[in-house]
Amino acid sequence: MIITDKFVFLHFPKTGGSFITTMLKKVHRKIRYRKLFINAPMCRELMLPNLKRIHGANVFNQHGMYEQIPEEHRTKSIVSCIRNPFDRYVSTYEFRNWQKRDPRELEKIAELYPEFPNLNFERYLSFINMFDIQSRVYHEQLKIDIGMISYAFIQFFFKDPRSIIQNLNDAYIESEAYKNDMPEITFMRTENLGQDLYNVLLKFGYKKDDISFILGAKKVNVTPGRTVNKSWKEYYTQDLLEYVQYKERFILKMYPEYAPARSK
Repeated sequence: MIITDKFVFLHFPKTGGSFITTMLKKVHRKIRYRKLFINAPMCRELMLPNLKRIHGANVFNQHGMYEQIPEEHRTKSIVSCIRNPFDRYVSTYEFRNWQKRDPRELEKIAELYPEFPNLNFERYLSFINMFDIQSRVYHEQLKIDIGMISYAFIQFFFKDPRSIIQNLNDAYIESEAYKNDMPEITFMRTENLGQDLYNVLLKFGYKKDDISFILGAKKVNVTPGRTVNKSWKEYYTQDLLEYVQYKERFILKMYPEYAPARSK
């Protein structure tokens, strides 16, 4: 989480947040030097406990949720990033952080996924949608089958995620009632991150001379195993596309532009 004078940036994992964080720090460093540190705007990164996971309270990271925004900053604008969920699954698969498991899970993992950690992409989708959700708070109160990304999105961005998870059903998703249960958030798109960040900062009154370098900046924290020119589509069969499309119907309801075209 990044706190500035004008907005709060929420770092939703694997959506380009490391790039945003790096750019914001560079922008504010540039402004501080230009102003000789006098009345320079704030840019403070908060490391907060991982309250999304059952055993995460003692683990601090940069992925603070809306619920964790300090009270004195709650009235500020909120910005974050959203990513095509099909592409995000590929990124998290290749990043391999999912291979680091709580020792308490290992016996059950070995029983259901004996080839772990050497899972192919299809088995990974099944694995992550079981064990990643089961490691998160409130999962036992979930009554419908939704995907890991949708679940994490609710935890991250909703005003009262526990209540939403307890009462979540398909009628709620179709009704679009969720629009009333989220704060107003400006979402930048991972696929257009440099331009979107530039536009957001312009809107908040930053000078072009201070932020123009963002447009040519290179990506940050790129997934090591990901082939740059390999499209996420190459990881999916039609069955896997339909599997994720069903699992992530909540995210795709909110962002229908990411739903893949149906095969004829």
